[in-house]
Amino acid sequence: MTPQNRPDPDDQDDTATAATLPAPPSPERSPGGGPFKVYKPSQGTNVRWASAGGAALLSLAGAQFVYEQLLPAMMASSNSSAALTTRYLVPVIFFVAMLYLIFRFVGQSPKIVDFLIATEGEMKKVNWSTRKEIGGATRVVIFTLLALGTILFLVDVFFMVFFEQVGVLKINLLKSLFSGGKP
Repeated sequence: MTPQNRPDPDDQDDTATAATLPAPPSPERSPGGGPFKVYKPSQGTNVRWASAGGAALLSLAGAQFVYEQLLPAMMASSNSSAALTTRYLVPVIFFVAMLYLIFRFVGQSPKIVDFLIATEGEMKKVNWSTRKEIGGATRVVIFTLLALGTILFLVDVFFMVFFEQVGVLKINLLKSLFSGGKP
């Protein structure tokens, strides 16, 4: 023993020390986890929430579709209270099951979570355009579409007049343009 009443590390056997150490946690389950533990919870949160929100909206639309599809089947049923319960319960169960699957994919699947984290990292690297640049580009696109539409309309009218004069078309151009297409 040393003067401070501590055992000398050289006096102990290595096997005795190894026997007193706790076993490392099993790789199957991490300590302090549970069925709702999120994989890498502090990373990729923006992309995860956006993905989960979009998938939840699609799931809600799916539950609405299931609800509407059950109406004809429930109308034919003679037991109205059971039909009503089924009509509301099936879409709710569908929606809750979809939310759980979304959580499993977006929150716990290592491959998907790592992909979403990498996606958010790439999004942060992008040099986004300024509001002024976006406004200018939008004006150019709108002007180009209006100009192209006008040019196509004028070319169409030109060909209508040309083919009417040649005798291929037997219509009155002004009447067909301004009377809703009725001769």
